[in-house]
Amino acid sequence: MNSIKIIKDRDNTSQRRWVFIVRLIGFIVFIIPLIQPMYAYMIIGMEEIQFSRTRIILVILGFAVSSSGKFIGIINNNLGLFVKNALKKFAS
Repeated sequence: MNSIKIIKDRDNTSQRRWVFIVRLIGFIVFIIPLIQPMYAYMIIGMEEIQFSRTRIILVILGFAVSSSGKFIGIINNNLGLFVKNALKKFAS
């Protein structure tokens, strides 16, 4: 079995899909805690929503994941390739 490097940019379709999925999840985690406070700023008479510690952590985590999505997508792609090759070798 060829040694698979975990951090190797293969630039193929499956890697691009992983990168897209990871960045999409990061963007969703980033934007969801911001929706209710932004809505409260736009609607007159709505109670102002405070940022809790959980909201701040989710915003920071979502920003970090969406901005480093390519790196995480590369790792996910290469781990999947490693598991596929290991199962193929195990089955034969």
